[in-house]
Amino acid sequence: MERKKRPLRFGLAMIFGALLAGLGASWAYAEHDTSLRTDLNFSYTFNDRFRAVSYVFLQADDDITNYDYVEWGVGLSYRTPLPWLSFLVYYQHGYSKDEERHWSVEQKPSFNLNLTAPLLAFRIFNQIRYEHRIREDWNDFRIKNTLEISLPGRMLEPSIGWELFYENSDKAVMLNRIKFGVSRNIGKHVSLGPYTRVDFSNIDSRWQWTRQLIGLQMTLKY
Repeated sequence: MERKKRPLRFGLAMIFGALLAGLGASWAYAEHDTSLRTDLNFSYTFNDRFRAVSYVFLQADDDITNYDYVEWGVGLSYRTPLPWLSFLVYYQHGYSKDEERHWSVEQKPSFNLNLTAPLLAFRIFNQIRYEHRIREDWNDFRIKNTLEISLPGRMLEPSIGWELFYENSDKAVMLNRIKFGVSRNIGKHVSLGPYTRVDFSNIDSRWQWTRQLIGLQMTLKY
């Protein structure tokens, strides 16, 4: 019995260690911009195949002094007869504030392919998103890949995530993000938890650490 528990303990220690390292690094690199974000998520399951999803998040940048970004999205998820495959159609709306305090709008309809698989006690999730970005004077597409590894079924569920953005306008990968977080179920329908994220941007063909973000996410599921 002790031997079976050791891989799980090792996995938990690795994920919590990475989380603490990410939090420590965020404060150590104070010269990079620091952001604060709140994520509110909601989903409703109609049946074994269809599920409605929505979210809204609020973000303050410039060392948490400038509330300059809001985004919301609604979507419909379809789970195929294959337990590891599902599809998601999303419509997203983002509002950005420029240096002159003017708000601009970006529409982002997307199509997503979701892959999920268990690995020992871990849950592996990967999403490939084709997203069309529409602004008043410009439009193009990008491809986003999101990989998340989590340990479900724990009182505190740790997770590690990686996001990659390919921008067609630049013909290159322009952004990488690494995310560490924990969440806890509060009752049957609510989960809550903090996370930290670091962003690496492709600037003049060189990767630079451009943002450290601290967030809080809450999810309602019915």
